[in-house]
Amino acid sequence: MAQRSALIDGLKVLALQLIVLHHIVLYAPMADRVGPSWPWLRHFLTDEARYVVQIFLVVGGFLAARRLSRGVHSLPRTLLARYMRLVPMLAVALLAVLAATALLPPGRWPDWVTPWPTLGQFVAHLLMLQDALGIPSLSAGAWYVAIDFQLYALLAIGAAWLPRGALPWAVAVLTLASLVRFNRDAGFDAWAPYFFTAYGLGVLAAWARQTRAMAWLFGSVCVVHLLAAGLQGRPRVALAALTALALAMWASRAPQRGRGAGVMADWSDASYGVFLIHYAVIVAATALWLRLDLSSTPAAWSMLFGCWIASLAAGAALQRWIGALRPAVSRGTAEHSRTV
Repeated sequence: MAQRSALIDGLKVLALQLIVLHHIVLYAPMADRVGPSWPWLRHFLTDEARYVVQIFLVVGGFLAARRLSRGVHSLPRTLLARYMRLVPMLAVALLAVLAATALLPPGRWPDWVTPWPTLGQFVAHLLMLQDALGIPSLSAGAWYVAIDFQLYALLAIGAAWLPRGALPWAVAVLTLASLVRFNRDAGFDAWAPYFFTAYGLGVLAAWARQTRAMAWLFGSVCVVHLLAAGLQGRPRVALAALTALALAMWASRAPQRGRGAGVMADWSDASYGVFLIHYAVIVAATALWLRLDLSSTPAAWSMLFGCWIASLAAGAALQRWIGALRPAVSRGTAEHSRTV
């Protein structure tokens, strides 16, 4: 197993905190009570903080490229393994959302909470087809799980079907196509090509240190992204390119060391669980706020802080629980491609 990278773990933990706080400020009604006192902070968390999704996409591509670096021996088994890594935890998180919505006072459901789904709609979420079918999402993070699976599947298919030397060039072409076409059309935002501009940068960054040709290819694609970001005012693209550049230069040179290494690694591993469960915690906190009819500023601060801490704790517990119960098919199949 490859040595852990402090840079990767640090990026995941930082991005996770910003995403959780972004959704708390965006959805939780108690944020309206304290927002006027901290307008600059609320503006940042509501708007700019959402850009860190690009970090997740780039890191996801980087790690996927490493996992698939030995090739794909069985495409169905590889895709099934990925599905089994993603969906069991997603299912628990969605059930938690439903349980939290049941706590909301009758007639006082916020407009950002999705109505109770039908069985078919819930199954569509488990199949990660809700956005493609136009079904309202039950959770703020469900879309990312579907996109992550699509992106991984796209890369795995390329690794299985394309000659080894052709795969990096195919990734580069699709990354640039996403930059100039797919990522600029919201009609594609339920599909992998829309997000491949960031994911592909991560993939190319993972390969950049293999040969001079790979370094040149990554550098060229990265420069095009930085130019597009500067000329077209696309901060998400700039963040993705800078993240990929940092990974290419320093990910392998920043091994985990010191007392905090284990803590950082644990929270990095728990990032997926926190990402999934924090929306349910926000709904539950909102239900408590409404049922207690709270309105004071101290109560609002207490609820916001409690929501953040509860999200982290619930996510860590979810990660440990599902990790311990992960089906053997996921563990066994992962042996075909595990390098991280």
